[in-house]
Parts: sequence; structure tokens; C-alpha cells
Amino acid sequence: MLKVVIKTEVPKDCLKARYSEFMTLQRIQTDFDGRMKVLITFKSINRYRHTIIKNHRCKLVKALLDSGVLILYAQVRRDAIIWTLACTWDDFRNLLSNLNDLNLDYEVIWKSSFLEDKKLSHKEFEAIKLALEHGYFENPKKIKLRDLARMLDVSEATASSLIRRALRKVVEHVVNTHTLKFEREA
Repeated sequence: MLKVVIKTEVPKDCLKARYSEFMTLQRIQTDFDGRMKVLITFKSINRYRHTIIKNHRCKLVKALLDSGVLILYAQVRRDAIIWTLACTWDDFRNLLSNLNDLNLDYEVIWKSSFLEDKKLSHKEFEAIKLALEHGYFENPKKIKLRDLARMLDVSEATASSLIRRALRKVVEHVVNTHTLKFEREA
């Protein structure tokens, strides 16, 4: 069983997030007639609002569901949707085929087995990648934490936590890998 994070463009026939709100697709399901229902959470500066869309007709959502994947949730941004999915290898291959048939731009951001708990989460990977690309680890730093936080659309505390957790996992992996090598040589 795989956990997959995919970034797709927002199709023209799909919902668009309001620029002042953050939208998450919490639950997507089809009824016996194939009509889709979507539970959406809108997060604005000072509140959360939940809405159910009935008879949703997005070709992208249909392609995802037809491939056999389970949609765990999706974050809708102005220019992209970040999908977190659960699937088998066969479902994953079907998914890529269905996405290619739609002629939508997409990128597989992250893929791992559910058993690989020590892997970086998508957000941790995104945070550490941006930090590296923008010189956060340089001396002196080329970017401040608050600027990284803005890029990630999170608070400074969350950005710091994401970077620290990611670094811990990377360092643990390196230390554990090298420790095993040294133990074998002894």
C-alpha cells in the first residue's frame, strides 16, 4: 500500500479557492449513480466554514476515483491542488494513465509505503527544500524564517518545527546508516 502526494493544476471545470481563503477537500465520495459529493473546509483568517457540494462534476476527481485510489484529502491553492492519496501499485499506475489522458499538468511530489514512518512528510520536505534553495542554511542566512514561513503559508513557529523535524529525520537516517556500516566493519 502506498501513500502518494501529487500536485495537479486546477482544472477549468473545478472549484477555485477564494483568494482570501484556504480550501481543503476533506471527503470525496460517489453514490450508486456515480454522482460525486465533496465535503469542503474553507479556512479564512478568523474562522472555518464547512460546505457539502452535491453533484460535483470535476473530471479530475472522477479520473482519480476511477483509478482506484482513495483520496485522503486535497488542499486547493490558486494555481494547484495538492492531493494526498492511498493506493496500490496497480492503482498508482492507473492514476498516472488517467492523469495523462486528461492532459493536465501534474507532478508526483512524494511516494512511500505506509510502513515507512520515518520518511519526511510532504510539508517537511517542502520546508527543508525551500530552506536549502533559498539559503536558509548558509552563514549568514540568505533568507529569514519569517520569509520561509510566508512561502509555506504557515506561522514562523510551524516553519521552524517543520525544518527541525525534517533535519532530525535526515540526521537520524545518516547516523543510523553509518552506524550500521561501522558495526559491520568491526
